[in-house]
Amino acid sequence: MIVVDLFSGAGGLSEGFHKHDFKIAAHVEKEYWACETIKTRLFYHFLKAKNDLELYYEFLRVSDNYRNIEQTRALVFERYPELREKLEKEVLNRKFGNPHNDPTATSSTQMIQLIQNSLQYSRATSVDLIIGGPPCQAYSLVGRSRMKESVDKDSRNYLFQYYKRIVDEFKPKAFVFENVPGLLTAKKGKVYQEIKESFDQIGYTVLSGTSEEDKSNIIDFADFGVPQRRKRVILFGFQKNLNYEYPNFDRHKLSWDIPLTTRDVISDLPVVKPKQGHDLRLFEYDMSQGVDYLSPYELMMREDSIGFTNHFARPLKDRDAEIYQIAIKYATQGKQIKYNELPDRLKTHKNDKVFLDRFKVHRWDSIPHTVVAHISKDGHYNIHPDIDQCRSLTVREAARIQGFPDNYKFEGPRTAQFTQVGNAVPPVMSGVIARAVKEVICDQL
Repeated sequence: MIVVDLFSGAGGLSEGFHKHDFKIAAHVEKEYWACETIKTRLFYHFLKAKNDLELYYEFLRVSDNYRNIEQTRALVFERYPELREKLEKEVLNRKFGNPHNDPTATSSTQMIQLIQNSLQYSRATSVDLIIGGPPCQAYSLVGRSRMKESVDKDSRNYLFQYYKRIVDEFKPKAFVFENVPGLLTAKKGKVYQEIKESFDQIGYTVLSGTSEEDKSNIIDFADFGVPQRRKRVILFGFQKNLNYEYPNFDRHKLSWDIPLTTRDVISDLPVVKPKQGHDLRLFEYDMSQGVDYLSPYELMMREDSIGFTNHFARPLKDRDAEIYQIAIKYATQGKQIKYNELPDRLKTHKNDKVFLDRFKVHRWDSIPHTVVAHISKDGHYNIHPDIDQCRSLTVREAARIQGFPDNYKFEGPRTAQFTQVGNAVPPVMSGVIARAVKEVICDQL
């Protein structure tokens, strides 16, 4: 089945569809480094299909500097020159918008032509499915509280109109629209109502779940095998005449023998202290201990991999290091430090009423908490549980919590890597979504 992925980010949503035999004809994403990450991931999928993962591993070994990304890709292009055109046609580094107001934007008409070119390259005559979720800050509770009055004027509230335009043009059987729960309540529910009405006008039914009460359809990805609490809404739209049912995600969820904890997810990764590790260099696994000590989740993360990248620990100020030690000690007792419980000498602001949980540890024996894009700004909400390491999570550790396999490399500077991971749909969940959607569509063929 042919898929177009809009607002792709680093490819977390499309990854699950790749894995379950959908053909992603085009990824549309405005952030440059996210697009470069998708391109590197296309190397992986292409070379795996060619039974040549050794070349992918060699590429990972030599590509340790994002400034030299084109030179290192030449290693792969030399053997498979056709990949150059594939990356160009299938990864569209474009931003939806009105070029008259924003010179960096691409109009819907231009975007449609680019996607048509991608389909032509893939020899696809139609689109079966469109996936993606417009940026969610304007819908999220935190985003709305920070933006205050300006949220009503934020153009991101209406990026779904571009999504609708693409759906209207290519007439897929269905579409999947992932977003934060605040989508259902933004502007007192008017945004979601407008979304449903807009798609209704072009012949599509939109469902937020199996319940008629939309707010009851918010799901927690942790219930489907993802090792973190992450509440989201998955809209499923389809051509009215097809009369599809909402996909049954429960039937395809990953089940673990015991509940996943932080220990099950990241404890096998090497110890690094602040300013240790490397952003892009490949760390090959130390196999001297065998694999018996690995959790089933860690084993899954290591499939088709010889190691991992993106494992550098941020520098840490002395004050923050002291706070982290206190927070980790609290966490070992099953408690979370509140900002107003810190010694006065460690506080940087006097407001003891808001953001009391700004320092938060991923406890060894609890499920990790939600990883979001704010991790790109600081690591205070994502503190590693090992007091001897006394640091925040690395990109790789955050990626593990998000369900990205170890052979998934994030390109660009570290801040861009963190943003890509924090914004992503966990591939573990996207695999669940892909299987459930495939079942719905194939049952009707």
